[in-house]
Amino acid sequence: MREHGFWDYTTPGAGGMERYGADDYRWLLDDMAEAGMNSLLVMVKWFTTGYRSRLPFLDQAADNQVIASDNELLRQVIREAHARGILVRLGAVGTAYEARWVETPPLWTHESLSGYTFEHPIGYYDGDAPGLQERCVEMCAEIVELFPEADGLMVELEFSGVEAPHRIPQYNAWAAEHDYLPFEQLGHPINPRGLDVPGWRDYTTARRLDWLREIERAVRGRGFAGSLCTIAETGRTEFTLAHEMNLRMLRERCPDWFAITYEYDKWAHRYGMMDLNVATPQSYGLPTWYLARGVMTWGWPSWPLPISLPQSWAMDMADARQFHPDGLWWFGTGAVGEGTHVAESRLREAGFADGRAARKALLKRAGALREMIRYEC
Repeated sequence: MREHGFWDYTTPGAGGMERYGADDYRWLLDDMAEAGMNSLLVMVKWFTTGYRSRLPFLDQAADNQVIASDNELLRQVIREAHARGILVRLGAVGTAYEARWVETPPLWTHESLSGYTFEHPIGYYDGDAPGLQERCVEMCAEIVELFPEADGLMVELEFSGVEAPHRIPQYNAWAAEHDYLPFEQLGHPINPRGLDVPGWRDYTTARRLDWLREIERAVRGRGFAGSLCTIAETGRTEFTLAHEMNLRMLRERCPDWFAITYEYDKWAHRYGMMDLNVATPQSYGLPTWYLARGVMTWGWPSWPLPISLPQSWAMDMADARQFHPDGLWWFGTGAVGEGTHVAESRLREAGFADGRAARKALLKRAGALREMIRYEC
């Protein structure tokens, strides 16, 4: 395993680093270094935005710690992480924005999520929504310009594969050219995370890769030399496990990108999901980083979870040793307050005094993975 570390958010409502001050970050980095971790991924754009941007379509919460510092807080984190031998990548979701700034009607909107109410409704958009690819490219270019010391860029295009009426003619033209069934013969509704629908999955993968190649050209053209990666979403039903993307296409058409897969719910299809998330993409020659449930308390559909967080950690530890992902990130570093992904009140319900206590409990176990780290990056 090349890397081991954490994945967290500076974005409002997520319940992660959004309320971290300089001392909170130092404690985090010290805890990570003590446990032998060497990697941190910071999501600076989720539904909401957690960095100071000049782009008019990105929300800017005045009380966000990074925004209030005019990004200097995050730059300081990157410097201090590097001083401890920790890589820092920055991540962004390119398919969700406040709906008031996008002319195209969204697939759906969220006014609230897991108890957090957004200031303005958030729209989710598909991969063919007019102007959205250009918007995502512009955002990614801005991030690498503002944070040139970052070690990599992560792009998430969640739900970009969803069916929408305006996509059908475009799919049919593509299908005719590439010898796939027309849309009318695929069946309805199409859910690329729940069903194996090769034509639709391959079309929406091709569109994603168009986005990724444009992003790569934009950030490389600005001199950014860091690594590039993207989330490969997964899904499950009672009898089906599926990738939303065709990972062979990702490997062939975007050879400089690596994949991030995830499995938060260890009580369901555990080994099938690990095959799907690590063994399968690695069999294609695709470097694969695995995102595990750390102190993430987002319980969907409900909280508390069917198993305890320590039980989930123990399973992920065992699976890391068995499946050998190229990298492993734990989701969440411990909330300061309430949020969608991690809530301090839920961590207390789970038996932890606060967010940092939960993180320390995880690190007490996860530190044993230091023996697996091979510093190849």
